[in-house]
Order: sequence, then C-alpha cells, then structure tokens
Amino acid sequence: MQNLFHHIRHADGPVYYSGRPISLADAQVMINEDIATGRIAPGSFLRIEGVELVIEPAPHNVRTA
Repeated sequence: MQNLFHHIRHADGPVYYSGRPISLADAQVMINEDIATGRIAPGSFLRIEGVELVIEPAPHNVRTA
C-alpha cells in the first residue's frame, strides 16, 4: 500500500497543489517538470510532513549551473 497525498505546499506556506490524491512518485514528477520549466528553483526537494508534502527550497550551497 502506498501513501497518497492531497496537498503539496511550499515551505514558506503557499499551496502548490491541492486536489486528487497522488503518490510521492507522481508528486516528484510534478516537481521535476516545474524545475525544468523554471517554476521551482533547481535543487528544491520534497519532504513528508504529516499528511502533506512540503517543497523545501534548494540549500544555498547547491550550484544550479
């Protein structure tokens, strides 16, 4: 049985996704696509917090180019 998530939010609060339940793998695909298009900063990552996923910004020491 896999965990499903209804919500993804940015670490600073704004909602990124709220809708039908999705798997962690599907959420990662969404994040990767938005990193590729520039909507989310490269190096950002997902973290599980209770019943929702949180997008953490890239650490400051990560090179993106």
